[in-house]
Amino acid sequence: MTMAASATVATVPPLKVAIYDDVVAARGERFAIPGLAVTVFAHADDAVAQCAAGGFAVVFMDFALGPGRIGGGVATAALRAAGFAGEIVAISSDPAANAAIRAAGADRALATKAHLRSYLVHLGAAHLAAQSPSASPLAASSLPGRA
Repeated sequence: MTMAASATVATVPPLKVAIYDDVVAARGERFAIPGLAVTVFAHADDAVAQCAAGGFAVVFMDFALGPGRIGGGVATAALRAAGFAGEIVAISSDPAANAAIRAAGADRALATKAHLRSYLVHLGAAHLAAQSPSASPLAASSLPGRA
């Protein structure tokens, strides 16, 4: 990372991202990605309150979040009903589950959960590029929710 890039990372507020995935949480995965502040939740039972309080711009939502927990489709519908206007990305390994989350209000889906970390790296880089004084229009348009 160059000195200029390092200064940009230090001065640009991170994009707040929530990941709702019981397996990611159980593994204790952490995401230290420039440009992002990532919070992982094991279930989405409290997603509406958490997203309202956390100021998340992007939510990654799994479908099955553990026995006795609400599913990603229900949580996505609840977020949209509560007025959450941020980007919601379905991250189930099952294409049918991703379709159900999209039908509930998600904006897009990752083809496979294995792509999550790569997508987060891209998201962080795009956020930093969009916030830098010399941001290119392409970098800004590659952010979710921007066209």
